[in-house]
Amino acid sequence: PAPAAASSAPPSTTASLTTFQPASLVIGQPDFAAANGGQTQTSLGHVFGKPWLNGTVLYLPDHGGERVLGFNAEPTTNGAPAPDFTSFPGSTSNRDFNQPQTVQVAGGKLFVTDFGIDRVVIYNTAPTTTYAPADVVVGQRDMTTTVHGSCVGDLLYNPESLFVVGSRLIVTDPPNNRVLIWNSIPTANDTPADQVLGQNSFTTCAINDDNQDGLNDPGPTARTLSFPTDVWSDGTRLVVVDQNNHRVLIWNTFPVGNFVPADLVLGQSDFIHKSYNDDDQNGAPDVTPSARTFRFPYSVDSNGTQLALADPQNSRVLIWNTFPTASFVPADVVLGQGSFTGAAINDDNQDGVQDAAPTARTLNEPG
Repeated sequence: PAPAAASSAPPSTTASLTTFQPASLVIGQPDFAAANGGQTQTSLGHVFGKPWLNGTVLYLPDHGGERVLGFNAEPTTNGAPAPDFTSFPGSTSNRDFNQPQTVQVAGGKLFVTDFGIDRVVIYNTAPTTTYAPADVVVGQRDMTTTVHGSCVGDLLYNPESLFVVGSRLIVTDPPNNRVLIWNSIPTANDTPADQVLGQNSFTTCAINDDNQDGLNDPGPTARTLSFPTDVWSDGTRLVVVDQNNHRVLIWNTFPVGNFVPADLVLGQSDFIHKSYNDDDQNGAPDVTPSARTFRFPYSVDSNGTQLALADPQNSRVLIWNTFPTASFVPADVVLGQGSFTGAAINDDNQDGVQDAAPTARTLNEPG
């Protein structure tokens, strides 16, 4: 198929960010020093994945709260309240979630990865009312049953994230060590994927299985994956976070077909290294990170020019001000830490030791 013509992402401008810059606003807590979880209109259970700002409406997945929160206007004060679209966990239906993780609005539709029920649900019209039912499910046969842990083309296993660009739906399927791609947005339940990356078929799911014998291989290659957690695309370029190989893969041209090798890698100097924070590339983890290494990276995003990566185990977010065109290039900016070698949780004074409370410029395993 021809590459998707345009991104479904809203227009954005380059963000002027500096290292260790404090945030301006906090959602889910009354202030920057608080860190209490909960399931109310102003608190969050446990947040993974990515929110989505659709014009003025902010959709925020609350993984631990079994719900997606909807703010009818972009919050302007700390601890802003929101009605929740789902807060009735414990069942499998077209209205309920079990650990939702990433949301996106594209073409007027709302897409949600429903991690705990191994599915992606699609609302044909982005909801503006509480407890709205979804219209389409992929990754499961229907809205009321769950088949867990399968390795076939129409089922998912704990999907972490998704991205919609043009007519394509791209979903990470981490325990199956693959990324599934639908070339057209599904309009019927149980629509199988058209394409797979990380594997050569829809029935092989082993880790870094370059020879496709169904067994885990000891190391990665340019076309294998080990627990991919996130994706981003502008319709031409494709970025995949390959978490357990401590790297990010980039395809300069959107891959057509299965098992296509990536063109570039971040976090490693080549496609065969896989140790975390391994700046000297000797095959062993380093004690501290650097501007070009990661430890279990999780989430990626881009405005087409800049690239941002959540690096949870180093309690930071890395930003490249220019979209990488070569492997192993260092990031330009770090948030959550005062330097590229810092990795402690909530370390506002940057002494390398976890502080008792967060601040506006520190992080604790950002997703």
